[in-house]
Amino acid sequence: MRRLLALLLGWPLLVSASDHQGDWVREWPLTLAGEAGGAYRLTLDPAMYRSARDAALGDLQVFDARGVAVPTTVMPEDASADPITATLAVPWFPLPAPETEGGARWELISETDAQGRLRRVETRGLEESAPRRPDGAALVDVGAVDEPLLALELAWPESRAPVDTAYRVEASDDLERWRTVLERGRLLDLTHQGHRITRRQLMLGGVSAPYLRLRPTVGEAPLELEEVRAVPMPVRAERPWQWLALDGQRQAEGSVDYRLDGRFPVVRADVEPASGAGVGRWTLWSRDDEGDDWRRRSGPWVGYRLDDESGEVRSPPREIAGPVRDRHWRLTAEGEAAGMAPTLRLGYRPERVVFLAQGEAPFSLAAGSARARRAEAPVATVLASLREQRGEAWRPAVATAGAARELAGERALRPARDWTTWLLWAVLGGGAALVAGLALGLLRQARG
Repeated sequence: MRRLLALLLGWPLLVSASDHQGDWVREWPLTLAGEAGGAYRLTLDPAMYRSARDAALGDLQVFDARGVAVPTTVMPEDASADPITATLAVPWFPLPAPETEGGARWELISETDAQGRLRRVETRGLEESAPRRPDGAALVDVGAVDEPLLALELAWPESRAPVDTAYRVEASDDLERWRTVLERGRLLDLTHQGHRITRRQLMLGGVSAPYLRLRPTVGEAPLELEEVRAVPMPVRAERPWQWLALDGQRQAEGSVDYRLDGRFPVVRADVEPASGAGVGRWTLWSRDDEGDDWRRRSGPWVGYRLDDESGEVRSPPREIAGPVRDRHWRLTAEGEAAGMAPTLRLGYRPERVVFLAQGEAPFSLAAGSARARRAEAPVATVLASLREQRGEAWRPAVATAGAARELAGERALRPARDWTTWLLWAVLGGGAALVAGLALGLLRQARG
């Protein structure tokens, strides 16, 4: 009886522990690129959009290995593709201090190849007795980098000593005339109470020059450099559009209705005649529920597809003020087009889920729920702070999704019934009755 009583009293805790999996349709295990990214981004795929129920994508949430929700948000993806962020190791040569304690100065003697790349750098003091000590200054050959430079990334030995210093960067085309391209670039490597801030990049903002010279600014501690890497300006390409082709059903009033099976962020529309060439004057409408009023999204506009000697010619897609995530879409037409049932093509660019890797790995993305909603978290504020610390070129690391696995399935899309409170009271009442029964039994034994 005591075991039964313990089970009944502990049952509410068991229910609470199973809420995570019982509230969501399915989840995807996530693989993180790197172990110390801090923040990660995952591009949503069509299956994730089809799993979501909430029009604002509030039912997308990242969980850690314990089933604890981590700070998560959904952000629009840039219209341009991810920039190339690979860095290039470049030759560099340590230089002595520009002025020694005795006042001696030095001159630079260099040897270049036919392409203008440095083969040898020699420094010679103008006074033979002058000490020749490196002082964190360096000459960097970036002539092999084709694109303008976004930044230089420096590496120095790991040390418990904090790093907080500033460097000046100069550029030259001939190793004779120098111009300042960065007056003061801050470099950091600080650790405190388990937290760490690092900044290893000197931001140049698009400098084009074959040679760069680095010097610690006056009064700043020099660094013992180990490696110098060039960060080219990002090369961006237009991110391709994703298109959904929908077949419609003709209605009695002449319109054609379509149903979209996911919460896609639609911002473009196109009409494709069912066969061959065609011309029509179209108006596009949408609504989320069948009982809602239709809202005009675009048009009327003239859409066409024609064939000529040069090939197919078609009207450009229509822009929609959005994104629009409605489930129901409708085309109405004028004139001869009223008898057509064209294919409706809806265009979108995938968004991304961004989350902070708190808690225990591995992480997973859960989607689809009529009961749970993602709590708002200041993820954008954290990202802005990380970008300020790590440089403008920093972006959250990439997370990739594995194969989806079912959780509660369609049961997670049913509204929760308000029976929990009554059941809990029944359980507690039953527990109290058992306790009373045990007490009575003990009293009877004592009297006997």
